Amino acid sequence: MVKCNCLLLLFICVAILESLLFAVLYAGWSSYVYILIDYGFYIDLCETTKLSSNLAGNNSVTLMLSRLPKVPHNNTESLYTAISEQNLSTDSLENTTIHRNACKEQQEQLHLLYSISMVPIFLLSVWWGPLIYKFGVTGPKILSIVLICCGCLFLGFVNQDIPLLIIPGMVCVGVGGICLLVINLQISSLLTIGSGLYVAVLSGACDSSVITFRIVKVFHDYGVPYRYPFIGFVILHIIVAGSSLMLHRKFDTKPLDDQKPEIAEEINSNNADTLLEKEKGLDDSFERYNANQENDTVNKGPTLKDSICSLPTISFLFLMSVFMLNFLYYIGTINSRLQNAVPDQVSYFTNVLSYIMFSGLVTAFLPGSMAEWQRKLFKDRKVMIQRNLLPNILPLTTVSILGIVLQILSFFPSESTLYIEFVVFTVFRSFLFSSAMLYVVSAYPLRHTNVIFPLGLCTGGTFSLSQYAIFLWYNQSTNAQYQVKIFIILLLVTSLVHPLILFMTAKGACTKKDTKRKTFVGSREKTTNI
Repeated sequence: MVKCNCLLLLFICVAILESLLFAVLYAGWSSYVYILIDYGFYIDLCETTKLSSNLAGNNSVTLMLSRLPKVPHNNTESLYTAISEQNLSTDSLENTTIHRNACKEQQEQLHLLYSISMVPIFLLSVWWGPLIYKFGVTGPKILSIVLICCGCLFLGFVNQDIPLLIIPGMVCVGVGGICLLVINLQISSLLTIGSGLYVAVLSGACDSSVITFRIVKVFHDYGVPYRYPFIGFVILHIIVAGSSLMLHRKFDTKPLDDQKPEIAEEINSNNADTLLEKEKGLDDSFERYNANQENDTVNKGPTLKDSICSLPTISFLFLMSVFMLNFLYYIGTINSRLQNAVPDQVSYFTNVLSYIMFSGLVTAFLPGSMAEWQRKLFKDRKVMIQRNLLPNILPLTTVSILGIVLQILSFFPSESTLYIEFVVFTVFRSFLFSSAMLYVVSAYPLRHTNVIFPLGLCTGGTFSLSQYAIFLWYNQSTNAQYQVKIFIILLLVTSLVHPLILFMTAKGACTKKDTKRKTFVGSREKTTNI
């Protein structure tokens, strides 16, 4: 069905803007955790001497410390008592930017909140696929809007008295954002050309979602309480997501069974001539529908169970587990690593990371272009499985290689290597989700993509809970830091098994000339009429 090109272009732009601002808000954790440390969340876990030295490093509070009464500060409580005697209220602390160097205990506690919130994000997100599959776009879309708005309000109104509010806030924005991503991914089925490029740019927009928390940090640096930017994003989200919802309804295509009673009712309401004409069209459409049903029966197309239980899918879930662990662990620990490598420039390099990750809109063209090149390279293969699987091998292998390079760079912590590391991480992030989405879209029937891709995110998110144990291992000693890096490199090497399985599956299909397999029926070749 051909729609107005201008309206479709508007649809694509709104979907990309929506994904840019709200799809993967948790990727901006480094900026948000900097704000939390600045406001002294869990500062009571730090020793008094450590707190004093960190505060003294800031010129704006040096005079305040020098004027404190000479009382013995045996613990953190006595220090806060002395500060309160100087009439330094909580409100004044909130309006004063105190760039503290977080102690290890504070970092561990904040990282624990981050790790805990990642698991329910991906466990709950796996249900978006079946919900969209059964009820369509409208209901899940409205639910995602509510979740993201609630999450932004939770994160905006969290304070030191209720720090655990961070967890439901991160969970709500994460679960709602993944729903936006899954729904916007379906737009690729409306494109006759450039669908791979759209998927890549959509993934790049998700990469750049760090800009939302970065904007909050900019307001924070200028002394604006962080709750106000979050309120502004709630209003903006309602406007953008509401426009996107109306466009989704405009382009929504109902199944043929749902169209049958509507067509019949329309036929009965017209004159005799139109009646005969539309009856003939209806008969033809049902004949084609029945022929397609018989075709599918003869070809024995894969069921959802067949797709999930296949060896390539199992290896894909393992691959996503390794990639997601590497990605989430890097995001969750970058602030801690910056504290160790460049303690005086944590804010600066946090900003640099946000700006470089924002360039994901540009780096997204790399996996998109590679996917289109690979697709053209294998488009003339006679076996459908080869046309579907072989173009995904190089992009997925590239993700593993970039992850290994990223970990190797972490062996050399310095200001110069940090810039290179951030660039590699941004490209790694672009290839990660772009390659995964392109693989799912090209290797599975379209009706299964709403389940397979969220299932991959769910598996990866659950496995990433181990990042907290790895973080504790990393903080034990210098030798432990090297052990963790080598461990992650070995994990990334094992992820190369999935591209190898894809190659062996495609090679086996060519050898046996098996055109009636129950897995990997080309979604692109059978569903482009949607």
